[in-house]
Amino acid sequence: MKETADLAMDRKPAVALAGTAMAELRKTRAAIVRQSAIVWGEHCTECAFPACYSACSFYTPRADGHCRRFAAGIEDVVSNELSLTRIAFRRWGKLEGKGPVALKTPQARAALHTLDSAAARAMAPLPRGAQDGLRWRWNIAKQNLAQRGEAPVEQSVFIVEAVAEAGEAFTLTIVPAEKTTAGLFQAPLAIKPGYNRFVLPVREIAARIDLAQPYLIQIEPVAGAGTAPIVFGVVDFCVLSAQLAQISGLSASGARPKIKCVVWDLDNTVWRGTLVEDGVEGVTLRGDAVALIHALDARGVINSIASKNDAALAFSALEKFGLRDLFVFPQISWGPKSEAIRRIAAAMDVGLDTFAFIDDQPFERGEVSELVPEVEVFADGEIESLLALPRFDVPATAESRARRAMYQTEEQRQSALAASEMDYTAFLRSCAIRLEITQLAPANLTRIYELAQRTNQLNFSGTRYTREQLEALNPEDTFVLRCADKFGDYGIIGFCVLEEARVASFFMSCRAQRKRVEEAFFGFLAERLAARGQHELRVDFRRTAKNGASVAMLEGLGFTYAAADEGSGVFVRPLATPFADRDVVAASFQPRVAEVA
Repeated sequence: MKETADLAMDRKPAVALAGTAMAELRKTRAAIVRQSAIVWGEHCTECAFPACYSACSFYTPRADGHCRRFAAGIEDVVSNELSLTRIAFRRWGKLEGKGPVALKTPQARAALHTLDSAAARAMAPLPRGAQDGLRWRWNIAKQNLAQRGEAPVEQSVFIVEAVAEAGEAFTLTIVPAEKTTAGLFQAPLAIKPGYNRFVLPVREIAARIDLAQPYLIQIEPVAGAGTAPIVFGVVDFCVLSAQLAQISGLSASGARPKIKCVVWDLDNTVWRGTLVEDGVEGVTLRGDAVALIHALDARGVINSIASKNDAALAFSALEKFGLRDLFVFPQISWGPKSEAIRRIAAAMDVGLDTFAFIDDQPFERGEVSELVPEVEVFADGEIESLLALPRFDVPATAESRARRAMYQTEEQRQSALAASEMDYTAFLRSCAIRLEITQLAPANLTRIYELAQRTNQLNFSGTRYTREQLEALNPEDTFVLRCADKFGDYGIIGFCVLEEARVASFFMSCRAQRKRVEEAFFGFLAERLAARGQHELRVDFRRTAKNGASVAMLEGLGFTYAAADEGSGVFVRPLATPFADRDVVAASFQPRVAEVA
């Protein structure tokens, strides 16, 4: 809902949206079983009412005399009978709603909308002074109605849908209404041309904001300047049907991927003091930072560094404090930290949306938030609270405890390749890579479960198996991939489920990608199916927001996309065609061996 303003609520202009955008907007609505009714209004980030009406050069009066923070207000529009909202933000304009709010059934929300329209029609003939007073009272009444019902639960999500003509960077901010109350939740909304959907888990918001107390929800452009018109769909707290959410490519819980790497600033974050000014002897370690570094390391979350510092001096300090070996792919230079984080992600070969960044400086946090919005950014004052956040809640296994050592071995591999005069394939052959293929067993089930939860890019079906689902699988239809080379052991890096001679699910850790491991495994699988009389290898595929790399891998392996329906389909490859460079990796199969914890 919106604040009642100009009362032209039934004269909704039609807007033309692309078919793909309409399909996604309808998918979201089909998945919603409960939704809040936030009362949204137009506000100003620089407002000093009422003096601003005479002093601000950006003041433009609406028909009711109030400032037009948006070029045409909050417009109700229609596209193919779907009610939407259109906003063109003017300079300093922001969209703001108030909480707490409650979750309502679609029928209850429809009734509120009908009541709102009736109130607007009833007020329309009245004199302007009477309208102002009644609108003010009616908006308060709507806010009270929005609070009645079921409060957002841990399993609910906050959804923002936007269809834009051009790319715009926005920030979603949720803060306590009382300035004396601590708390802040922020998330970047990197709106791209076309359809956008942002799904934020309520449990992450609730970890920073008390949603039972009054709070403000604000959406505003990062640049603070005007924007082209943006059409908004759902912008509310929601509960999603798990079944429909899966069909729609959503997550019923809205959970973002678990954090895989935390990138640390050094000065006044890992230690107190400025290294280039105070010297190695003049800085002191922060106990909360060191405790978090060790706790993350135990969970298998990688620690790295993005610090503007003298590299030799910084490494000397890390050695002195006994921390050097706890950081992987550290980037210490005077360049932008956003670029440093991108280099770390490229070296680790994992998505930026699995990164967190900790820095004491607002400028550095702002630079990273704007230029790599996928990265979640934290101030140094939040260090002690991070482990309690859901994104840091990852299972501790023997594999996770060894993860840092695996990445440090990867550092050695990359250094060896950089120093080698061989071509890449020749270098891989010199690494003596071995692929051991076994089957699902109690001893490796925990690692496969962890891999299912963590793998985003190379997950062909997007499936995230529960422990119960894994236990229910027939081991004869499963393949567990473990890899090692002359530098060290990668551990278990992949899993495949075969159903009726087709690959129903396959996921693999990115750290083994492009090392010809995939050629070795699918070559093995092709031989196995050919022995059963099959003539082609079929792979089920379902597109997710993160698995574009899976398409590149399949196409690189010679598969062709044969059929598709709403983002799902099948890749096909004739078995008679050999896999190139399959012999680079030595593959062996031992059925139903459970030797890995």
